Formats: sequence, C-alpha cells, structure tokens
Amino acid sequence: MQIETWLSPTAVGPHERERARVAVVIDVLRATTVVTTALAAGARSVTTCLDVSDAFAMQQQAAEASKPLLCGERECRRIDGFDFGNSPSEYSPAGVGERELVMTTTNGTRAIDAAADCDVMFLACFANLSAVADAIIAEVSSDDASQASNPELAGSEPPQTSGVVRIVCAGTNGAITSEDVLLAGALIAVCHRKLSDTSRFYDGPVQLANDSGSIALAAWQHCITHDKVVDADSLARRLAMTAGGQNLIAAGYENDLVDCGSIDVFEQVPRRDQLTPPRFVSQ
Repeated sequence: MQIETWLSPTAVGPHERERARVAVVIDVLRATTVVTTALAAGARSVTTCLDVSDAFAMQQQAAEASKPLLCGERECRRIDGFDFGNSPSEYSPAGVGERELVMTTTNGTRAIDAAADCDVMFLACFANLSAVADAIIAEVSSDDASQASNPELAGSEPPQTSGVVRIVCAGTNGAITSEDVLLAGALIAVCHRKLSDTSRFYDGPVQLANDSGSIALAAWQHCITHDKVVDADSLARRLAMTAGGQNLIAAGYENDLVDCGSIDVFEQVPRRDQLTPPRFVSQ
C-alpha cells in the first residue's frame, strides 16, 4: 500500500496532485468527527458545500417533505439560521435520525473540495480510526481492477488512478495543525499494524510516498511515547494543546475535545456517494 499525505491542502507539490485511488479527509476539530457522529446517529446523508449561501439554497430548493437540516460553523460558532453547529454532542438520533444534512465549515468542507480528484473518498476522525483503516485496506486489496471506477459518481469521466491512498489534513485557514497531523500518523500506523506482522514500520507493506507521511507518523509515535497518550482522556488533553484546540477553548467549546478525542467508538465510515455537491453516506 502506497500512502501519500497532505499536511494541509496548500502544503502540496504539483507532483502530489495526480488523481488518487482513495482519499481520506481529516478535520479532527471538528467537521469529520461531526459527519461521522451524525451518520452514526442515523442521519441519511451529509452533503457538504463551501459557502453559507449554497447551504441555504440547497435547503430552499428541496421539496418541503425532504428539506435538509443545516449544520456547520464560522469561527467555531453556529451560523445564524442553521439548525446545528459543529459540536459532535449536538448530533443525536432524536435530532438527526433519518434526516438529510447540509454542512459548511471553515476548513473541513474546503479540504473535501480540495481532495475531490479521487475514485473513493472517506472521512476520518479518531472516533472511527480503525474502521477507516479497514475500509482503506478493503479498497486497495480488491482483486477486481474495475473497482477503481466508482459507478455511483454519475457523469464523471473514467478515472485514471495512481493507486495512491491520499490522506488529506484540513488544517486551519491554510496552516498545518497538529491535531490533523496526529490522526494522519495514527491512520498510517494502524494500517501498518493490520497489514504486517512486524513492529518495524519500514520493513512492512506500507510505503510512504512523501516525507509528509513520515512527519505525521513520527508525530503520532512521539504523542504515544512522550506525551503518554493512551486513551480518550489523555488524547483530549493533547488536543487541547493544539492551535485548533486552543481556538475551541477560547470559543467555549472545550467539551468538544473529549468527543473529538474518543478513539474507535464508531464503526461508521462516511463515504462519498455523489461527486457534485459532495454527499456522504455511511459505509
């Protein structure tokens, strides 16, 4: 398995922008955590868009019986007129069960747009870490070459793929943020553990296509050995030290760090089933 990592959508060279077999978008704080939580709570789908005006337009254009709920944030806070903000705790079965959602956020939905050129797209968070690793392995292990074409993406051209698994960190306002880098490293490590019988990473079946992957893996290993991250509570404390964590604390959303630091509590993996606008359903 060849894994290429983008530490942010802007920290990428031209040679790293070829179409990918699988793209995994990460916005730990908080978009990909929220989408995963919403689907686990029974939401039918989550459609993402870049602008607030696009979200309102999608709601207005929908039939009365199927109007989507609007969710997302700007500067960490719920957008005026939206049904939900960007806190995972808001997304309960009573609130979103059997409903369609439309989401726009400051960073996560932009990363989804930047990573669009791929056959298959998943969204990852710490809460579905192992499930995402399993989904990636299942995709790249397929014996049928025709699986590289995603038939659900109606109207798209036949893909020309590199066979690469691309991990895309959303970052914050174009800057690299360590919470996303840590999850990228954790995902690389879990893929290695599931595919290899050796603890020596560079002897295993996962090949890192760029140095960004090595940086992410080293960051996660340091997090375990130096910061003593062993569970959700210790990970939440580590997330509180990041730029994104500090932004949430300043905005009054410190409790979200516990939800975003919960590890392997969901089996749901958001998978893109529509290209434009991007829509995610539970795999």
